[in-house]
Amino acid sequence: MYKLANLAETRTKILSLIFLLWLFSFSVFAQQKPVISQYMFNGLVLNPAYTGTNGHFSATALYRDQWVNLNGAPTISTFTAHGPIKNKRISLGMMVTNDKVGVHSDLGVYATYAYHIPLNNGKISLGLQAGFNNLQSNFSELNIRDIDDPFLTGSLSSLKMNFGTGVYYHSQRSYVGISIPYIRRKRVIKDATYIREMDESRNYYVNAGTVIDINHRVKVKPSALLRLENGMPVAGDLNVNVYLDDVLNLGASYRSGDSFISLFEIKLNDFLRLGYAYDWVISDLAAYTKGSHEFMLNYRIDFFAPRKHKMCPGPFYF
Repeated sequence: MYKLANLAETRTKILSLIFLLWLFSFSVFAQQKPVISQYMFNGLVLNPAYTGTNGHFSATALYRDQWVNLNGAPTISTFTAHGPIKNKRISLGMMVTNDKVGVHSDLGVYATYAYHIPLNNGKISLGLQAGFNNLQSNFSELNIRDIDDPFLTGSLSSLKMNFGTGVYYHSQRSYVGISIPYIRRKRVIKDATYIREMDESRNYYVNAGTVIDINHRVKVKPSALLRLENGMPVAGDLNVNVYLDDVLNLGASYRSGDSFISLFEIKLNDFLRLGYAYDWVISDLAAYTKGSHEFMLNYRIDFFAPRKHKMCPGPFYF
């Protein structure tokens, strides 16, 4: 009885946190940096403490075509892979991202680490990540009027080392995470003629979710994400996912001041899951674009299980 009461109390706290995150972000009217819509299926893109939390190896590839029909709009590609080592207290992972906006591209390569500590009915994970971002700007792709402008000719490059940290608590049915993925803010950009220092914004993420049983075939997962950035208004997402027979996941999200999102994830077999999201733009950009497409493929395997049982035990809700 104590465990059931403790579980109910934890779930109530998670639902309260989701509601508070939503209220805090309700007044936002501007979108911040481009974000992916299926982060709830791969928390590593937000928080290094998510590394290995499911107790198995997981690899996820994602491609996002944002604001289609708009020249120079962002495209985002990510690949993550992570899992526990043999004692399962320590997990290691990696994340590769490639963001392109107009003539600018940003390649990020990061290694992640998490240490898991049992706590009540779940675990608390402490995470770190470290790596680099390589920013390239090719101004020769521009159609410019003043070809003698020294700031709009040739190319620029910038290599920046960075690191981040996060904390993530999860049980079988609930989670809460807080992270600062990129702590360093200064970036040096240089070419053959000049050197310039640029001050970047630091991002903070708070997210939470819980799974509620409707019956033995249907489950509902409300979740929320709060994004804070230096010098920018607070932004947030409110999400609802419905799981049918633990095979098909249908979801909807509202990104404050920016878009409504419809998405799904389907279990193809014991190892593969396929996801898709479409963003319906509601900001002023709706006059210029039809929306955003996002595709995701996830592969999971339990390397520590016997040969005949390496498929991942399921289901996985986050």
